[in-house]
Amino acid sequence: MNIELRHLHYFIVVAEELNFRRAAARLNIAQPPLTRQIQQLEEELGVELFHRTTRQINLTQAGQVYLLEARRVLALVQEGIAMARLASRGEIGRLVVGFEGSSAYDIVPLSVKAFRDKYPKVNIIVYEMTTGEQVQALHNDHIGIGFVVLPLSDSRGLMVETILREPLIVALPQNHYLSDQLEVDLADLKDEIFIICPRHYKCGLYDHVISVCHQAGFTPKLTQETSEVQNILGFVTAGLGVALLPASVRHLQKSGLVYRKLRLANAFLELAVAWQQSNPPPMLSAFINTVRELTNEIYNENSN
Repeated sequence: MNIELRHLHYFIVVAEELNFRRAAARLNIAQPPLTRQIQQLEEELGVELFHRTTRQINLTQAGQVYLLEARRVLALVQEGIAMARLASRGEIGRLVVGFEGSSAYDIVPLSVKAFRDKYPKVNIIVYEMTTGEQVQALHNDHIGIGFVVLPLSDSRGLMVETILREPLIVALPQNHYLSDQLEVDLADLKDEIFIICPRHYKCGLYDHVISVCHQAGFTPKLTQETSEVQNILGFVTAGLGVALLPASVRHLQKSGLVYRKLRLANAFLELAVAWQQSNPPPMLSAFINTVRELTNEIYNENSN
């Protein structure tokens, strides 16, 4: 059967006008070719679609049924075209996002919400993962983009873009002898027990905490290792140790817990987004632009 979309379109217009001359004018074609196209359609279908007389034409019963179906088919085709265009612009589809729970309590949820508001037809799925797990997931195509803590253990084949340099702060029990200071010298914590995420989790925060402590001239004493920030803060509140965390965790307020700035140069955590260089999801570009817009807003707010 050789029926083309133009046959359906011509048929619908003739059915609406019930006049070949008016239909031809509406289609901006000559009447004889239009008549031939309708005849070809009837021959392909093996049914008569119109009752024709010298004075008028009317739809047959088969023509009435076929009109409904022709409109449905063309509507589906138009919907398919629209969906394909949306997909090519990254406005529909599925995007899986990874993030390290120890970082960016502002940028990750704000980015996801802003993106969902802009592109409600994209199914965005978010998983909490360590930086090391995200790197592996990116290489295995299990996630489309990750919020990672730099440096990465293996950045081959990945695009990496730094989005924030977030200062580290120290979380102290409220009754700690340093809690009355506005800023804490990291060297004053050399005898403290540090609560931190386990090293084997390949948590980006772990390596950074060890590095800044070494800058301050000591190797931290580690205990109560946990990957959950809420658990870290719980241990600190219970007086089991102190913790170095990104400044954004200050939004997590707990009774018996205080946060203090560090008096140490370069005590920053670098947060980046990472994605595969090859075959990125179509909606990835829009998501990255959303992240950039929000990080600029956060930077401007923090600068004022």
